[in-house]
Amino acid sequence: MKTPKIRNPLFVVALATLSAAAFAQTPAMTEPTTERAPTWSESDTSRDGFLSKDELIPFPGVLKQFETIDTDGDGKISESEYKTWLDSRKQR
Repeated sequence: MKTPKIRNPLFVVALATLSAAAFAQTPAMTEPTTERAPTWSESDTSRDGFLSKDELIPFPGVLKQFETIDTDGDGKISESEYKTWLDSRKQR
């Protein structure tokens, strides 16, 4: 069996590069755009009636919104603040 002769090695390099780029995806491209917000009982693991940034580490989408949700700026999210934020998400 004869091996085909490659006439243009630059074409082979370009094809290999494009093929690799087509399969390379960043995680951001494959992640869903909206994350499910946890229930209050899922997130208030300390059961103190407030959410801290530490409690929201498992929920990065909510953690990114911490300052927005914490409307009184006291560094913690009350159940009332959280419910207001959840309701505002439902209206969108």
